[in-house]
Amino acid sequence: MTHLTQKSLKRALTVIALAATVGFAHSTDHSKTLCAGFVPENSMNIPAGTWTGGGITEQQFNDVLDRLERLYSADVQKLGDNLQIKRLWNDGTVNASAQRMGRTQVLNMYGGLARHKATNVEGFALVACHEYGHHNGGAPKGGGWFGNSWATNEGGADYYAGLKCLRRFFAEDDNAAILATTQLDPVAEAACTAQFPEENDRLICLRISMAGQSVANLFQDLRKETTAPTFGTPDKREVSRMNDAHPDTQCRLDTYFQGSLCVAKESEAVANEDYKVGSCYAPRDAVGTRPRCWFFPGK
Repeated sequence: MTHLTQKSLKRALTVIALAATVGFAHSTDHSKTLCAGFVPENSMNIPAGTWTGGGITEQQFNDVLDRLERLYSADVQKLGDNLQIKRLWNDGTVNASAQRMGRTQVLNMYGGLARHKATNVEGFALVACHEYGHHNGGAPKGGGWFGNSWATNEGGADYYAGLKCLRRFFAEDDNAAILATTQLDPVAEAACTAQFPEENDRLICLRISMAGQSVANLFQDLRKETTAPTFGTPDKREVSRMNDAHPDTQCRLDTYFQGSLCVAKESEAVANEDYKVGSCYAPRDAVGTRPRCWFFPGK
């Protein structure tokens, strides 16, 4: 193999390894396995200035990312890394992604996803937390092909968003005032009330349920699914091995919701080697565990 060929191959593998993508799948089989997309594979493009009947404003887009950066930059620096959030508002791609560039944790956040009619502030915060979770969500990690073993797998990043990141994010809000004008899902309301006797914890749980419903509605729209994902219809399937790729729509909603219902404290750190640390797990916990529709605990 010539020097030029080796250099080209190394560059190609590096690009594949770095992308843990939301919104589209690349054309090769390997990169589909690694980068199947936070939302289903699609060619949707929503340019800046397009009115979709929903979505968030550029100010809200930046406010979400400003807060995430402020809340987590110091944590990332303690790990010896830097956090870089690329604000790609003018890019219409319905997408977001996480990648490592040396010691830099990069989040690529696109305006197209923010402008989608199903996206609200809560849902966009969840997407940002999911991408942050690829870097910092702990076990279970991805398969490790082409050097992406740094990344928490897709279901794990979903779980981390509800378990840790959104709890810290929403703790700064007047959640009672926000929820006062919101029609709450009765299943979510009953579950959050049962799990959290403290009012602030209960309200944050409900905000996370709003976030999960927003992105689940996004998945349904892009997949053109006729069955709506709901909190009352959890996915009953159980995998026989870990699914590192993105789960189905209902399974992902279940994952956000179970993360929000786990009684582990936001301040309890997760671990890269042991998924039980800082989280809920069976058989110790009956509620708040990673759903078996994607998670396999092994022996």
